[in-house]
Amino acid sequence: MMSRRALPLVDTHFHVFDTGVAASSARYRPSYAAGLQDWHAAIGNLGEQGELGDLRDLYGVVVQASFLGTDNTALLAALRTMPGRLRGVAVVDPTVTDPQLSALQAAGVRGIRLNLYGDPGWQRIATAPWRALFRRIAALGWHVELHTHNGDGGMVLARLDAALADAGVPVVLDHFGRPGTAGISDPVFDAAREVRARRQVWVKISAPYRLAAPQHWPMLAQRWREIVGDDRLLWGSDWPWTNHEAPVRLDECRELAAWQGLPGERESPGAAWSAALRWRNAAALYGFAVAA
Repeated sequence: MMSRRALPLVDTHFHVFDTGVAASSARYRPSYAAGLQDWHAAIGNLGEQGELGDLRDLYGVVVQASFLGTDNTALLAALRTMPGRLRGVAVVDPTVTDPQLSALQAAGVRGIRLNLYGDPGWQRIATAPWRALFRRIAALGWHVELHTHNGDGGMVLARLDAALADAGVPVVLDHFGRPGTAGISDPVFDAAREVRARRQVWVKISAPYRLAAPQHWPMLAQRWREIVGDDRLLWGSDWPWTNHEAPVRLDECRELAAWQGLPGERESPGAAWSAALRWRNAAALYGFAVAA
């Protein structure tokens, strides 16, 4: 008999890749493979310990790894393996053709990723070719996922919002929006508050080890709840934690997925909040047909 605490789970941020495969310009080349079965085995077992309860019906969002560039081959192969359970976020540039975008859409891609971490040419997103790409993305109903260096999120988000103009494209911020040493006073929070007046802003509660002060992630998460609301937060594992691989990562994933807010900040959200963070919000954004 199924446990009454059995819940679906949507991992909105993980990667797949083969050993040693990377774009010619990549700063990083993996020495190991990250396969779909490995992800399923690791994340599907998060409920064995802690407060998550029994997990069932694991869903996921494959996010194109930065070192693969615009070669979305591994991502597409993964999506075709589990079409009902997976969605994708691809990396493309303005040269992508409409038939290529259609093929990505048919495979389950629902957004594009702008990984501008350490990218000195990031302001290209304001140029005419990129603005034209964003209009094409809007026509597909996709979102733009943004990844920046710690502390750069506010500046880049404002520029991206201007480039998106009146296209109703949602923006998803990777890894707590990557605030810098200013913590909850980082400009990314004020920028997001302004941007959400014009478009949806979603935030991934994921990868605290990539933050300037990893131990402060609960305060950052609470701040995002105040800015974007409970229905715009997403949980992601960031598996296989490239450049941060360690057994403790699974414990961190479990802790983030089970987070119930800071004590005393607001009344304990209980089951509704748990469902929102673990699967309901992700189902709405990525179009999963999740059975509660």
